[in-house]
Amino acid sequence: MEGVRLEKKPLSWGAESNLYLIEYLNDIAVLKERIIKPYMDPRLAKSLISKRTSSEARILMDCIKAGIRVPYPLKVDAENGLLIISYISGEVFRDYLNEKGFDELAKSIVFEVANSISKMHNLDIIHGDLTTSNIIIKDGNAFIIDFGLSFRSKREEDKAMDLRIFERAVESTHPEYKEKILEPFFSTYFKNAAGSEKIRKSLEDIRLRGRYVRERRGEI
Repeated sequence: MEGVRLEKKPLSWGAESNLYLIEYLNDIAVLKERIIKPYMDPRLAKSLISKRTSSEARILMDCIKAGIRVPYPLKVDAENGLLIISYISGEVFRDYLNEKGFDELAKSIVFEVANSISKMHNLDIIHGDLTTSNIIIKDGNAFIIDFGLSFRSKREEDKAMDLRIFERAVESTHPEYKEKILEPFFSTYFKNAAGSEKIRKSLEDIRLRGRYVRERRGEI
């Protein structure tokens, strides 16, 4: 890709893609490289990877246009499953909570994330993997990252599942702060999200289904 230094510093390895710190146009950036899994048909996989790469870049741009803080897509090579995005240097929200606790900054981050997710859902954008590990604090602001599982959907259940993923992540990772995080998160989200009552009902249904499964397994 033009403008990219070939030296790549591994940043993280994932099930769907690998991330590298690179130098792009004399600045630090992140190269996301979607991978073909061994069990996938190469031709079908290449087509799927191309579509997902293009979709992720468009979703990031739509978020930016809506005033949502996300990495900026700098260059797209959909055919090869490559996406260069801006590098967000900051502190992972999960680490911040674990090291410093739930303070005023953490509270403001929760409000901002809730506002951002409501804006995304109003655009019919589903993040797909919203956790405190995918929120970066930079200059007192919240940046949402890792849109690798993002997609578009008008369905209330998909939006509710996005919320449930975040809820479960908070309950499992930050049980001591779950009320402090989830109460302002949901109150802010439902105040701003279009069709909030239908989404709320879908979220309740998802919770009940999860409880039923756990009861059947003897977990509760």
